[in-house]
Amino acid sequence: MNADKWIARAHEIGLDELEIYEQHETEREVSWFEGKVDSFVTSRILGTSLRATLGGKIAEISLEQTDDGMMDSVLESLKEQAETVTGTETICLRKPQDTVPVQNSRTFTRPSMDQIRSAMQETEKKILAADPRIFMVSEIEWQDTKTSVQITNSLGLHVEDAGAAQVFVAGCAARQDDQVKNDYCIRVVEDIEKLDIDDFVKELTEGVLGKLGGTSVPTGSYKVILEKKAMTSLFSAMIPMFSGEDIGKGISPLAGKLGQQIFSDKITVVDDPRCLDALNVRNYDDEGCPTRRKVLVDKGVFSCMLHDTKSSMAAGTESTGNGFKHSYTSPVHITPYNCCILPGERTLDELCAEMGEGIVITSFAGLHAGIDHVTADFSLQCAGYYVKNGVKDHSVTLITAAGNFFDMMKNVTETASDLEWSYRTITCPSVAFRSLSISGT
Repeated sequence: MNADKWIARAHEIGLDELEIYEQHETEREVSWFEGKVDSFVTSRILGTSLRATLGGKIAEISLEQTDDGMMDSVLESLKEQAETVTGTETICLRKPQDTVPVQNSRTFTRPSMDQIRSAMQETEKKILAADPRIFMVSEIEWQDTKTSVQITNSLGLHVEDAGAAQVFVAGCAARQDDQVKNDYCIRVVEDIEKLDIDDFVKELTEGVLGKLGGTSVPTGSYKVILEKKAMTSLFSAMIPMFSGEDIGKGISPLAGKLGQQIFSDKITVVDDPRCLDALNVRNYDDEGCPTRRKVLVDKGVFSCMLHDTKSSMAAGTESTGNGFKHSYTSPVHITPYNCCILPGERTLDELCAEMGEGIVITSFAGLHAGIDHVTADFSLQCAGYYVKNGVKDHSVTLITAAGNFFDMMKNVTETASDLEWSYRTITCPSVAFRSLSISGT
């Protein structure tokens, strides 16, 4: 499509502003099951989303295919939609802003099908040979993607971002007596020839075997460490509380708490779409606003909320560059990107040694149903292992952790050094707590 023609025509028919958002994505997925390639799918998506404003009201439409012959019908549809918008909220598109983009240094080498097939075959054999209790390889998958986003609007904005990823995934199941457990492992792989399959299989099999033989514990208050994956999943479920829109509407538990101590002084939370340690960087959000590093929580003090253009206008402030789409067909939402709790200096083993006796939680279940996002109360089924004399003693299952997220986060004793981005845009290190209520036997 000719963006200049579309913008000129939008002005001719009376629209105030027009934005053209184009997303190009190529993807390849390969799955392996029982000794052979189970599926092989390639896809290529070129999608376009248009946003137009009229009298401060905004209309949006998404199209799989666009050409200049559709111009009049699409723009007239946008105008009609904008004229029917009700409500008092207004919005405008972004003007260009000066910024210095950063460049991700990751280089992905796209493997051949023979290389993928060989890695999958070797992985399956080594998983099954690792331990007689492992009876099934439930999944082995490869996925590589390339994505680019280009945004052009009638205010002179023209920006673009691009990203890529390659991931290798495997899962397996193990049985001991009448107990069956599952686990999976994901690795970001820049070059499949350099993938350490032995190390990958070791991480996967140790994870699933460590869940076997689990027992419950008596109900009570325990010293607890949330291992990095468990901490990440819980923190990710709570992350909408930093939305400036929700805070402005009073539906976030952080409403009215800016500048107040909300967590322990051991906790600092940073959101940085330009973080070069993460898988991908974004120099611009999906409205074309330059991104930047923000400290959301500074040593326990709530110091910054997240905004897109709409919420920042309502709050009388500037966007933080956190207006992102889940896909070209979805609307802009306030979304953290490369957000983390900063790590400490001690290893998880050192935190266990310092704890002496307690529980390490490695996974949560029911995160969507077990959290009250208004009060931040939670009650979640979880599993992990019991620590005695500073080392792992036995696995723990069929327990429930309950409390209030803010009370818990004020009760932090230390953060570990094991922060890992991998494929995530939200991540945490392992975190130790003085106490947490556990329901068991």
